[in-house]
Amino acid sequence: MPFPLSISRQSENDLAFATEMVDECLSDAIDQSASDIHFQPRRDRWEVYYRVDGVLHLAKTVPHDSKTSPVARLMSLAKLPSYMGGVPQEGAFQWSHGKSNTFEMRLGVFATVYGNRAVIRIMGHSGTVLDLDQLGLIENLASRLKRVCESRDGCLLVAGPAGSGKTTTLYACLQYIATAEQNRSVLTIEDPVESVIESISQSQLQPHSGLTLAAAMRSAVRQDAEVLLVSEIRDTETAEAVLSASMTGHLCFSSIHAGSLGSTLRRMVQMKLPTYAIRTGLRGIVCQRLVRCLCKHCQAAKSRKNDCDQCHGTGYRGRVPLFQLIEFDDSDETHQIFNSLELGMSADELDKMARQNGIVSLRDQAKDLIDNQITDAPEVFRVLGRLT
Repeated sequence: MPFPLSISRQSENDLAFATEMVDECLSDAIDQSASDIHFQPRRDRWEVYYRVDGVLHLAKTVPHDSKTSPVARLMSLAKLPSYMGGVPQEGAFQWSHGKSNTFEMRLGVFATVYGNRAVIRIMGHSGTVLDLDQLGLIENLASRLKRVCESRDGCLLVAGPAGSGKTTTLYACLQYIATAEQNRSVLTIEDPVESVIESISQSQLQPHSGLTLAAAMRSAVRQDAEVLLVSEIRDTETAEAVLSASMTGHLCFSSIHAGSLGSTLRRMVQMKLPTYAIRTGLRGIVCQRLVRCLCKHCQAAKSRKNDCDQCHGTGYRGRVPLFQLIEFDDSDETHQIFNSLELGMSADELDKMARQNGIVSLRDQAKDLIDNQITDAPEVFRVLGRLT
């Protein structure tokens, strides 16, 4: 097993078994730097998975018992009602690990044919937010990103699929603004708040009480905030609110699920946003992915041993970003991109135009990482697909 556990109790009929199982899994996942924990019920067993460096790994298999359930224990910790069978539920609880570390846990419960499954997101705590210089950006990308953060209006969109590091980048931007002695009023609208940053105001959506993303955005612009973060653009109403704020003296940050620079622009058009608003409101787009690095310990040993205590036999340890940043200004290149967008040019054609204007593609960046033995072709294929 790459992530072995050592739960001492072996009787699935022991009423304390579920409690001990949950306790050890939560603590062990934190030790392994996991971002998520999955408790998945099967016909005759529980399977526990950790997501480490973006990939799920089987950590433990234990017998299934109808009398005790780790998910029931988790629901109790999150104070979720047990009588609402079959209804998806979400909750939160705090977990203390070590002498002084307390982690926020986000729990989601979903019914399956073999019972409730649970997924836990391990949130960061204060002090875990990276600086822009710690993101591992190549060349002059960090300084260019700082330049965007020092703007007084416009919107920076961070694009990529789930698990590509969008929130980490957005938090790093806010951390830079908060520590750059700019004395700027910063307000966030998040779902959920993943890490706490001192000296800025962070808020969390409460959809059951009417605090939706679009409603919170409308109120936020009346809070005398100079910098606004909206965790994600999911619909036209939110996109319109963010662009409107970015054109009225606010510097806005948000994320969007899109695969490339071109597909980000095309998606905004598909949201029925006028091209002139996109052109006026956008300050820039970041497109990023995360690829796992080859385990240095395994490389030094010139083999991948299943008993490697550094990578747990996976052959990888840590991740490095593939990162593109395109800034929009009054240059001929910017006008060319938006004129082409208005003429209906496809996402692939817009991406080609960006490359012609000096934006290095994610695939070319990945090839460089392979050539420098930082990662390998199978990992790049997992993240980006084929390179050719």
